[in-house]
Amino acid sequence: MQTFAQQLDSEADPQSLFTLARAVEEHMEARVGTKGIRPNVDFYSGIIYHRLGIETDLFTPIFAMARVAGWLAHCFEQYQENHLFRPDQIYDGPHHRNYEPIDTREPHSD
Repeated sequence: MQTFAQQLDSEADPQSLFTLARAVEEHMEARVGTKGIRPNVDFYSGIIYHRLGIETDLFTPIFAMARVAGWLAHCFEQYQENHLFRPDQIYDGPHHRNYEPIDTREPHSD
């Protein structure tokens, strides 16, 4: 993705999104690179979406669509085999609740 983002954003402009992204990545690598923290694929996919003319509001839905099959597979495996649960992923809320249309719900107060 990084190479493709660079190709699409190949302007010589020092203020290009790719140039900025590389500067951020290099800065973070210098600060936390020893911990093995690296940007994921979507760090550069945003630049690609932008250069392709996709509206910013669509970036997150595109990200989610690309991953929903994997997320569902994890859910199915958890229910069938109960072996992928991680401590921060165990749902302990109510199950099998009836759907209530949003316009009939009580307002939520925090």
